[in-house]
Amino acid sequence: MKKRHLIRAIVLGLIAVAVLVAGIILLNENDKEKYADKRDIMSEGFGQLKTVTVGGVNYREKPAVTTLLIAGIDKPESVTNVTKDSYRDGGQADYLLLLAIDHTDKKIHQLQLERDTMAEIDILGIFGNEVGTRTEQLCLAHSFGATPEDNAKYTIRAVERLLDGMEIEGYYMIDYAAMPVLNDALDGVTVKIEEDMTSVNPAWTKGRTVTLKGKEAETFVRTRKTIGSGTNEERMARQNEFMTQAIAKMKEKIGEDLSFGETLLSQLQKVSVSNMTAKRLAEELYKAREYETLAVEHPEGEYTIGKDGFVEFHMKEGAAVEWVLEHLYTRIV
Repeated sequence: MKKRHLIRAIVLGLIAVAVLVAGIILLNENDKEKYADKRDIMSEGFGQLKTVTVGGVNYREKPAVTTLLIAGIDKPESVTNVTKDSYRDGGQADYLLLLAIDHTDKKIHQLQLERDTMAEIDILGIFGNEVGTRTEQLCLAHSFGATPEDNAKYTIRAVERLLDGMEIEGYYMIDYAAMPVLNDALDGVTVKIEEDMTSVNPAWTKGRTVTLKGKEAETFVRTRKTIGSGTNEERMARQNEFMTQAIAKMKEKIGEDLSFGETLLSQLQKVSVSNMTAKRLAEELYKAREYETLAVEHPEGEYTIGKDGFVEFHMKEGAAVEWVLEHLYTRIV
């Protein structure tokens, strides 16, 4: 399969919080016995392994792969402050990363899905009833539903359809409001300005290194249209820069104080939602603490401008199936 060398984007603190923090704090000697090899992997024990035939070739599902969808949610303040019942104001899933943790081969595969990928999403009526589906940008699936759990459910459904029915076991979704919390907990994250950003901050000239404070972190990873050519790819590069530096600083702080991670995770619970408890997620990640983390992959496809003037990403036919077969299945000889 042809693979594109694209940006390794880890965004919003959600991976740092859900993956790095929860996993590392468990290295405390007092906790090792609690988690080591005593619980089932999420994907084990759920019946016979699935077999499929594609192009005349038979494949069998791998026996121990955990799938987790990590999402960063862009919910404007005007939507966040809505108090009436609403079924269409959940905000957009701006960042979508699927983790496939292979406990047999001890590898972590990563698939980032472009927010503007055209996908079949569920549509709700004004009273919250499901009225069918239509093809829209994938990020919009999260906007439907009255609760964060509903928003997550419709996002998961859309991603599973996009990946030809692949089942996703767990999810962790966090709002952009987490950015200032994460940034300030780390005493500010230092990043390099790779493009002229003076339109949002006069001090952010190209080539300058700055330490972000408070909501500056959110501005740095969120701004798109007024920076450079305004593409999401450029924004993904900034997100990657922020999280690379944030993760390094987080490791340093956890090394100094193991309770740091637990405290931060508690602070961020107010702006996150998951179908797993922090303990369950920690157990899964503890098992994978020494696995090889492979580079982020992106499905092939092309960008167009839709009739409404918005960007659309059309995934190459068969790209999703190729990725799923390559990473989640084994060819039967």
